Amino acid sequence: MAPVYGIAACKGGQGKSTTVSNLARLCALYGARVLVVDLAQPGTATTSLRDIFPDGEFGELSGAMLSFQRLAPGARPDMARARAALEAMRLPILLQSQPSWSGGFVAALPWDELLGDAAAQLPSNLILRGLLDALAGAVDVVLMDFPAEGGPLLTNALAATDCVIVPLVPETPALEGLETTLRLLARGREAGHAIRLGGILLTRCDPKNKRAIEIVQTLRQSGEVEGEPLGQQLFRFAIRQNEFFEQAYRYGEPIWERSSNAAHWAGYVLLAEWLLRDAGLAHLAAARRGPALLAADTRILDIAALMLPEPEVRLSDFEAAHATSGAARAETARGRTGMGART
Repeated sequence: MAPVYGIAACKGGQGKSTTVSNLARLCALYGARVLVVDLAQPGTATTSLRDIFPDGEFGELSGAMLSFQRLAPGARPDMARARAALEAMRLPILLQSQPSWSGGFVAALPWDELLGDAAAQLPSNLILRGLLDALAGAVDVVLMDFPAEGGPLLTNALAATDCVIVPLVPETPALEGLETTLRLLARGREAGHAIRLGGILLTRCDPKNKRAIEIVQTLRQSGEVEGEPLGQQLFRFAIRQNEFFEQAYRYGEPIWERSSNAAHWAGYVLLAEWLLRDAGLAHLAAARRGPALLAADTRILDIAALMLPEPEVRLSDFEAAHATSGAARAETARGRTGMGART
């Protein structure tokens, strides 16, 4: 089974869907076979990929899930039946690949309006996990846009996920959403699901905003919350606030089609490379190309430099400063959970 990365935030406006769509495109650019699972109303991740959606009629994920209404509580769907349920709905949808993707692709299980109701009718919270298991060998990595609200659909998402990335706008209200998300992960582990926190990604970050500096300091000094050492879980790069992400969503296309400044998406390049290495695909992460081919002088928003007059540093300087600590952080995270990719 390909490792499943959930992008989760229990508060709206944190950049969940933007993170999913950018990661999907970038990982495919590196040659990875990516599956996007959109569980977040109203399907923003699906919409943000509409420039590469094929024409045609497709079934719905809710229909595939409802075919297991009679499954015993706590049971996982048989792999053959799960595969047949997906095929009956013509899922997943293979999106239009780009020539630069070198064999990579993006496929999707899009959001549909009946997903929440369908999950409420299921006797087992392992239905989604069983459907994803049925795609073993067909994809390299799964990106799941988590529902923001609780309920059976979120429970299914937690049971199917290996690792969670939490996007966070550095504002005080977002901290409450972060704490709620961490409680959800703790409850998932208590229920027997091997789910870990991959990291916290600062998004829509304005380094001129003193509040952003205070939030980073708060997270670094907070110690453990729900068993997670938050100071160690912050990604060292951040996504800077700019209008091009909103434009990209509006037109359903990648941000590099709206801006020629690689500094605007460089943080997502670094996140994609972290994810590929974490998923055991380091051989893909080593080959930057196209929009991911960042120049040495590309500016990176370094959260360690937020208190300095110039918080953006050259990529070459950023990588030299953080290469060792980044590797140590990954090993610490794996050692704490004792898990790699689920099989």
